[in-house]
Amino acid sequence: MRAGQLDTPANLVELDPDLQPVTIDWLWVGIRAKEGTTPAPAGLRSSAQVTVRAWWDDRLQQGRYLVAEDRLLHIDNVRDVMGTRVEVQIAATELIGQAAVLVPEVGEQRACRVFLQHAAPVLDAMGQVVDYKTRAELALIEAGRAQPGDALHVGGIGYQVVDYDDSSDDGVVRGVWLERVP
Repeated sequence: MRAGQLDTPANLVELDPDLQPVTIDWLWVGIRAKEGTTPAPAGLRSSAQVTVRAWWDDRLQQGRYLVAEDRLLHIDNVRDVMGTRVEVQIAATELIGQAAVLVPEVGEQRACRVFLQHAAPVLDAMGQVVDYKTRAELALIEAGRAQPGDALHVGGIGYQVVDYDDSSDDGVVRGVWLERVP
């Protein structure tokens, strides 16, 4: 690896069983977004794949996170570049969104990022649109599992979590339905 390519300090983080972020260590990485045009994001996950290079470390594992400056990267895959345990190439998904604060009914408030979708279709069991509501996607590593009754503040606007989107929790991102609070 050429000197100077590992120019970004990053924390290696994982979720504990209580959905609290635990910092494992920090390390130097080189972060590069794939070149080319990417479509507008349709959720908290950026549609542009990110490549990260780092010195080999067995703690770099799929499912963990890298937090570098304001960037939050979910590690999708780790590959030993030469098979020599010297350098790894990491495929990661960047979680993007607006700055927000989640205020749970129980527990402490948490700063997080959120992707809001106004007038999102609500589907019934048959897949038919029955209503339109505001939907939010939150990263579990930042917000935990938001529950009905929790408050969410985004850009000076208050919302209340009214329901959980059944099809959305994949262990990385959770979708919830919101109502604006006057």
